[in-house]
Amino acid sequence: MTQTITRRARSSHTPESLARMKAQKLKKLLDTWLADESGYDERVWPRLKKAIEENRLSSRKRFDD
Repeated sequence: MTQTITRRARSSHTPESLARMKAQKLKKLLDTWLADESGYDERVWPRLKKAIEENRLSSRKRFDD
């Protein structure tokens, strides 16, 4: 218990501030992904989709085409 109190005393971040920092990092990551114009997604998605469809466990398709 003393160890827990000591850890909390050393940390200056509240749970709310940690959540806010994580949300900001996530937003930055998503912005980076959305700004990507490398064409990687367009090249890889058809192969990935085909592999997912070929290895599904049910007869129902996973994607509507």
